[in-house]
Amino acid sequence: MSAFSEALLSLRREAGFPSAYRFYHRNGGRRHFGFTYVHYLRLEKGAKAPRAEAFGAILKALRLAPAADGARALFRAYLLDVLGSPEAYELIVGSVSKSVPTVSPTLAEGGFDRLKREHLMHMNIDQFTAVSHDETSYWTSELLLNDDGSWTPKDIAGRLGCPPKAAADALERLTKVRLLRATSPGRYKTRHPGKFWTFPGRSKGMEPLLERVRGYWDAMAARQGGPFGERLELVRASSSVMRQYMNALHRAVDEANLAATHAKGEDTALFLIEGRVRRLLPF
Repeated sequence: MSAFSEALLSLRREAGFPSAYRFYHRNGGRRHFGFTYVHYLRLEKGAKAPRAEAFGAILKALRLAPAADGARALFRAYLLDVLGSPEAYELIVGSVSKSVPTVSPTLAEGGFDRLKREHLMHMNIDQFTAVSHDETSYWTSELLLNDDGSWTPKDIAGRLGCPPKAAADALERLTKVRLLRATSPGRYKTRHPGKFWTFPGRSKGMEPLLERVRGYWDAMAARQGGPFGERLELVRASSSVMRQYMNALHRAVDEANLAATHAKGEDTALFLIEGRVRRLLPF
């Protein structure tokens, strides 16, 4: 057996599938995997290595997120087989992984508590009212509050696909509530470079504005974005235990800010991270 096949066999059993047949067919067979059962058996026996595009289907069938320990072990086993030896793996993969930081270096040392203490800003009600005024105002605020550079109405119109007049109105609106400042005629930037902002969601009367912003998110995702990753779990538990779990979930969502950057980059984007628990069926 190969390193990959051994890892796959172990993870398949840990996922609750005692046989290859059950694993393959309970997960939808060829419709899910994109290859035959015979082909899957060859993967599990080490007679063949999977194509890279097959990993998505395999991980979903194993109920593993790409960043989970089991998925990382499977990736490592695959690369060990491809590269031929642990030495080659360490030389190539180790060199690459050490050159890519997982979070902003300035925040990694102090963690999330330091971020809250030194980098977090709270919008007041007037500021959030201006931000949520319309879709152009909202996305203009996100562009400038998440970037340390200066922007013109033409820059914003080109990025959002809105009229320059609407962008100019949004810039003026956000400047009046002291979120932005003019750096020169027609150019604006954030008043607080490198900071991260929170909405006044718990203040009275804010829920309609938050609902409006949620609509902006959905509209932008439909136009320019889309799903990036998802993890779902259905579990029977007591409400009191789930309230405790929500505290941990809240912190995990907040800590996404540790990965944030205000610098330009080829693959940067605005990501929406959601932590939601819904009560379904009491019994």
